[in-house]
This record gives sequence, structure tokens and C-alpha cells, in this order.
Amino acid sequence: MKTTIYYYSATGNSLHAAKKISEGIGDCKLVAMASLGDQNKILVDGDQIGLVFPLHYFSVPPLVREFVERLEIPSAAYVFAVVTCGSSAFSSALSRVKHILGKKDQQLSAGFLVQMLSIYLPLSALPSIDKQDKLLAKADRKLDRIIAMISKREHHFDGEHIKSLWTAISRYWQKNQLPNSYKKFSCADSCTVCGLCKKICPVGNIQLESGKVQWLNNCQECLACLHVCPVQCIEFGKRTSGRRRYRHPQITVKELITK
Repeated sequence: MKTTIYYYSATGNSLHAAKKISEGIGDCKLVAMASLGDQNKILVDGDQIGLVFPLHYFSVPPLVREFVERLEIPSAAYVFAVVTCGSSAFSSALSRVKHILGKKDQQLSAGFLVQMLSIYLPLSALPSIDKQDKLLAKADRKLDRIIAMISKREHHFDGEHIKSLWTAISRYWQKNQLPNSYKKFSCADSCTVCGLCKKICPVGNIQLESGKVQWLNNCQECLACLHVCPVQCIEFGKRTSGRRRYRHPQITVKELITK
């Protein structure tokens, strides 16, 4: 049974999940969603299709929404979604994917929420390393259960509560706040102009001009650039200063570069 897993990952949580699922079910190809950004239609060839991505503002990241809208899936395919998140209590992502596919007469066969940890530093600092390890170990145990269900092509959906509220908040963010997110980034004089932030941006939103980092107006607010900077000179707003950065311990920076 041929499986293709499309993933989107900023700091490695979703990529780790995608890799673990791929290894667990076998005969699987991993494809970064960001690598197909220039294709108007994405024709899928496979018996099983996976979508693995993080929760952004309680719902589907814009890049993922646009990707799913361009998917052309065989009618008989088993389609599953795995959403990595800081908390599974505040999600409308699975229902949004079902809705997007439903408008094209396509179906989501199964959906799962995997709690890892939030990397959104403007909201909260990272937990201790010990707590991170415990959260990631628990997430791996759930991924093992997900692999078992996918292998049996089970139809299962993790519960999402007050979905309409989370969807409304996400839409407000995308319409009113995200277009101006790039203005919140800053870069300290300690920048070495290594260019890693530019390489890791999934939408090519960063430029290096005259030895300075510049953000354009197509930001996804994934914060990959902030977390990957080797000298931690990038900030987002006023609350990220002094807060530890994050990358999944089993994922390398090189693996996160998709463009």
C-alpha cells in the first residue's frame, strides 16, 4: 500500500511526527508542503494520503489551508490528518480540513491531535527541558497508537470542542493581524548574516540586503527564523527576549530547510 505524507513543520515537531508515522507504516514518501508552493494543482498518486502540520492560532496554518485547497485526491484514498499542538483542547483544525476537502467532494478518513509543546514564545516561555522530554515521550506513545489505527485504515477523529469559536479567532488573526506580522520582527546587531533564517523560511519571506535581515509581507508567523537563529538575535515583539529557543531534539536544521 503506497502512502504519501505531506508535512509542514517550523521547528521539527510535525516533521518528527511525519517521520515516525512513515517509519511505522512503511512504503511511505515524505513531501514538504512548502516545496510544492508553485503548483496550482497537486495531483496525488497513492492509496493513503497523510497531512501532518502544526496548529496555528487554534486552526489550520494559511500555508496548509492553501495546500489542501490545491490537492486532487483519488476518491478511494484513505486520507488522514495529524495535527501537532501545544494543547489539544483548543483546536478546530480537523474540522477545517474536513470542510475544505468536503467542498471538493473529497473526504478526510481520520484525524488526530498530538499534544507536544507550544513554541509560540510571544505567548509563553518554553517548559523546562525535563518537562519537554516528558511531553515528547507522551506524544510518541500517541503516535504509536495512531500508526496502529492508520495501518488498519480505521476511521477515527479526536474530539474538538467549541470549534466555531476557534475558527472565528483564526479567521480574525489571518485577516487582521497576520498581514502585519512581519513588522514585529527585529534583528539585533549581533546578527552574523549567516542566512539561515532566509533558508528556513517556508515561504521565502526573508531577504538579506546590505548585510541586514529584512522581512517581507507574506509571513506565516511560524517563528522558524526566530527559533533557528544560531546567535538568537531575532525577536518577535517585546516578549521573546531572553526566552529559550526550540527545535525538536531528533530533527536537524538541515531537515527543516525545504526550499
